[in-house]
Amino acid sequence: MDKKALFVLINTLFLMFFSVFAHAKEESFDDWKKTFRMQAINAGLPDSYVDDILPRMQLLPKVLESDKKQPEFQLTFWDYIDRTLTEKRLKDGRHILKEHKNILEKAEKKYNVPAKYIVSFWGMETNYGGYKGNIDTLNALTTLAYDKRRRAFFTRELITLLKVMKKDKLKDVKGSWAGAFGHFQFMPTTFDAYAVDGDGDGRRDIVNSIPDAIESAANYLSKIGWNNEVKWGREVKSFKPIRWNKLHEKEKRPLHEWIELGFEPANGIEWPKTSEFVSAELIMPMGIHGPAFLGYDNYRVSMRWNKSQLYALAVGLLSDALIIGEYRLYQPRKNIKISYNQIQEIQNLLTQKGYYTGQADGVSGKGTRQAIRAYQKDNHLPQDGYPTVELLNKLKGL
Repeated sequence: MDKKALFVLINTLFLMFFSVFAHAKEESFDDWKKTFRMQAINAGLPDSYVDDILPRMQLLPKVLESDKKQPEFQLTFWDYIDRTLTEKRLKDGRHILKEHKNILEKAEKKYNVPAKYIVSFWGMETNYGGYKGNIDTLNALTTLAYDKRRRAFFTRELITLLKVMKKDKLKDVKGSWAGAFGHFQFMPTTFDAYAVDGDGDGRRDIVNSIPDAIESAANYLSKIGWNNEVKWGREVKSFKPIRWNKLHEKEKRPLHEWIELGFEPANGIEWPKTSEFVSAELIMPMGIHGPAFLGYDNYRVSMRWNKSQLYALAVGLLSDALIIGEYRLYQPRKNIKISYNQIQEIQNLLTQKGYYTGQADGVSGKGTRQAIRAYQKDNHLPQDGYPTVELLNKLKGL
């Protein structure tokens, strides 16, 4: 047998062995259940309770489909705002402020979180309880805990769900495909840590009890750092050329430094007198092509609720709009779209040029933005860190 044929044979045998080995390593759902049973019992759940729950645990293929689903194009700031800050949501939110005024005022006084923000999160999460999700939470988390990609995280959430179902007498809980449930879409660990009994019936029920849901949301925001002394932030504009090198020296700075850099309220009003004690970070969700905002500490609290920059901005804008009756942005609309494949191509090209060391996943995260800014700086471009088709063409030498 010549060397080439021998190499082919060895390679074929190796692939066959690897395939068999990998298949043997795959854990069946029944085997996983046995492992999970011991994990749940070791976490303090009674054997009998776990054994009663296990037969009800099933896999939901549609949950994995939702988890892996990725749209073709990245959602731009304008796309997101158009979807979330609808006239109906504003109208319904103003109605909610009146309908549940007493409950909201009680929560605001108790937890020092203004009603407009509580209602804004409520509107963003479930349209004020209009749609809390219809997927069985137990089986959604079972599916995600069985899947290997984020097994540790969702196993912890699943065990916590079993604990709170037992403790708070929750039954047939339904919510999102990701395992969040209730008026404010709490994950089980968030529920366990921050949910409260707002109506005094001796149990925490953020699915059916509005007082429980509102006070739980207010308690959560308060505990993670909400500061009632300042608002969430505001839209700004620059009245002088942006000094990019100075801008990126630090992420957060006192407001007077932003003023020195040339930023002022986009609506042309003067800064409030209390602003001198405020620190802020600059947010440019579409780079130089979109609006700019200065986010205060409460913007960062919103990011702890949901790590999406667009979500945190929408919460702030909605909270303002609930009071003034409309949301208004002063930056002219310029909706520049880019696909996930194009972002991935940008990441690959930045890697080839030595700017990017992360995964080319088509998601413009912090590492991608930093790499883009470094490339922009070296090529004398505005250093906004925003991926565009124009940037892609520049990287390709077109």
